Amino acid sequence: MLQRNASAREFDEMLERVEAAVRDPAERSLLAGSIRAAVAICEQQALQQRRERGLLVVLESAHDLTSIRDLELVLQAIVRRARQIFSADIGYLTNFDRVRNDFYIRATEGAISERFKNVRVPPDHGICGHVLKHKTPYHSSDYLTDHGFAHEQGIDLAVKDEGVQSLLGAPLMVGNHCIGVLCICDRQPRRHAPWEVAMLSTLAAQAAVAIENARLFQEAQVALQRASDANASLHRQAEEIQTAADAHEQMTRLVARGCSVVDILNMVASMLGGHMMLLDEAEQPTQRATVAPAHLASGLTELLGRTKIQDMVHHALTEGRRTGRSHEVDVGPGRCLRVAALMGADRLLGAMLMLSDRAMSANEVRTFERGALVAGVVLLSQERSELVVSGESAAAIRALVSWQQESIAALQLRTQPLGLDLGLALRMVVLSVEDRHIEYALRRMRPAVARGTLLEECEGFIVAICSEAAFEALQSTLQATLLVDARLGAVGVTSDTLSQVDGLPDCFRALKRGIDILRALGRSHELAPEATLSMYSLLFEHRRAADVAGFIEATVGDLVQHDQRRSTDLTGTLLAYLEHAQNAKATADSLQIHVNTLRQRLESVDNLLKDWRQDGRFLELHVALRMHMLRRTVHSQALLGSVTAGAVA
Repeated sequence: MLQRNASAREFDEMLERVEAAVRDPAERSLLAGSIRAAVAICEQQALQQRRERGLLVVLESAHDLTSIRDLELVLQAIVRRARQIFSADIGYLTNFDRVRNDFYIRATEGAISERFKNVRVPPDHGICGHVLKHKTPYHSSDYLTDHGFAHEQGIDLAVKDEGVQSLLGAPLMVGNHCIGVLCICDRQPRRHAPWEVAMLSTLAAQAAVAIENARLFQEAQVALQRASDANASLHRQAEEIQTAADAHEQMTRLVARGCSVVDILNMVASMLGGHMMLLDEAEQPTQRATVAPAHLASGLTELLGRTKIQDMVHHALTEGRRTGRSHEVDVGPGRCLRVAALMGADRLLGAMLMLSDRAMSANEVRTFERGALVAGVVLLSQERSELVVSGESAAAIRALVSWQQESIAALQLRTQPLGLDLGLALRMVVLSVEDRHIEYALRRMRPAVARGTLLEECEGFIVAICSEAAFEALQSTLQATLLVDARLGAVGVTSDTLSQVDGLPDCFRALKRGIDILRALGRSHELAPEATLSMYSLLFEHRRAADVAGFIEATVGDLVQHDQRRSTDLTGTLLAYLEHAQNAKATADSLQIHVNTLRQRLESVDNLLKDWRQDGRFLELHVALRMHMLRRTVHSQALLGSVTAGAVA
C-alpha cells in the first residue's frame, strides 16, 4: 500500500477489517500497529512534499521579483502561490494607505464577494490591525467569534458575506514599519502548523521587498519626470504666448471685417478645442459652435438641462459680472465647463460657455475671456443695428393696422426695404405675452424669422405680418421659440389669407378679440385660427373668464354636472344633435349609436334642461356647448401635462 501510494481512506478501511477479522490479539495488535505506522509515514511524506512545494514557490517568487517588471503582477503571483501552497479557499494581500490611514485589498485570489474585495480596514480593527500593532503573524480558526482583536461591523459583514471562518495573516515589513498584510482564508475551521506560518511570513517578506523596490523606483522616475516636465513647461509657455498673440490678431481682423458673434464662437472653439454655446440675457441657448468630439455637444445640452447646473451657471455669471473674469463650473471629473459674462456697458447681454474634456491653461483662459469681451462688443453693435431696423419695422406695422391707412404706394415704400411685398397674399399673427417679457420674446424671435416678415410690438401685443408663402416657416418658428417657453405663457391667433392690404386693420382687431376669448378660456402655449373663434370673440368681447364660466353654468350647468357625476356624455350628444340641425338619424350615425339610444339620451336631457326645446334657445345652447367643449379641451390638456410630468418624475 505504501508502494502504490494508497489513500488515507484505504488505510482506515484496512484497519477496520483487521479489527473485525483477526481473532488473535497479538496478531491483530501487530497488524494495527503496522497500519498506523504506514499512515504516519504517509503523513510525514505529505508534509515533506508540502514543505518542498513551499520552498519551490518561494524560489519562484524570488525569480518573479527579478523577471516581472509589473508590481501588480508580482503581488498577484505571490497571492496565487500562497493560496496554492496551503490549499486555501482565498488568498489576498492588503496595503496600508497612509493618506486615508487604513488597509485596502491590493491583490486577491478566490474571493467572490464584491463587498469583501472592496472592504477598507481601519488600523485598529480586524486581523490587519492586530498584525500592524504587534508586527507578528496572527491565526484565527473562527474569525467572527475570535476576541483576540477588535471587530468592526463593516469588516464582519464582508467576512460573513464571503463565508470566511479561519484566517492566517503575516505582516509585510520594511524595516520596523508594517506596510501591509498577506492573508490566506478558508471557509471552514482550520489550524495552521508552525512551518505554514513561517512559509507565509517568507512570502510576505518577498511581497514587502517588491513593494518597497517599486516605491523607490517610482520616486526615481518621478524625479526624472519632474525635470522633463519643467523643460516641457517652458516650451508650452512659449507656445501659449504665441497662441495668445495669434488669437488677438485673428479677433482684431474679424471685428474689422464686421463679423457676427457666431464667427467669434467658431474661432474660439477652433483655438481651444471645445464646444461653445452662447446664452441670451435670460440664460437660454441661442448659438453653438464646436470642433470638439460629438459627445461634448450632447453633453453640454444634457448638463444645461439640469436645474443644479443652471443654478451654478447663474452663480458663475453673477460672480463674473462682479469680478470681470470667467469662472469654472464643477460638472464632475473628465469635463471642464467655463462661463464668461458678455457685457454691454453695465448691462448683461448674455453668456459664453465652453465645455472641454480637459482643464484650461492660464493662457487659454485669457484667450477665452478675450473672446467673450469681443463677443460682447459684437453683440452690442448688432443690437444697435437691430434697433434701427426694429424701429422701421414697428412703424410699418402700425401704419398697416391703423384705421387711417396710408396709400398703397406709401405703405409699399415702407415695407419694400424690409423685404415685404404688399402685392402678395398676406397672413397676420398676433401673440400675447406678459408685458415684462415682450422685449425678451422679440429678441428671441428676431434672429429666427426670415427677411420679409415684419415682427414687432404693437399696442401691447407681438404682431407679425408676412406673405402666405412665409407663413408656415413663421408658424414653426413661433412654436419652437416662444410657445414652448413656459415662462412666457404665450398665446396667439392667426388670420386667414388676406388678399387686400386694406383688410389688415379689421383683421388686427379680430385677432385681438380672439386673444381675449382664449385668455378667458384659460388657454396658453398655442396658436389658434381666428376663424374658429370669431363668433365667440364678438359675443364675449371684453368679458372676463368668470363671465364666460357663468354663461356656461347658467345655460348647460345641470347637464355638465350630470356628466361629471355619472361619467356620461350628454353634453356631447346634445352638441352633435344641434350640429346636425336636430336630425335624429344623422346625429345617431355620427355618434355611431342607434336612433332609439339617441332618443333615450335626449329624454335624459329633457329631464335636466326643462325648456331646451323652446324656440330661441337652440342658438344659446349651441354657443354654450361649444364654449364648454373649448374649455374642456384646455382642462384635458392640463391633466395630460400633469400626468406626463408625474411619469417623468
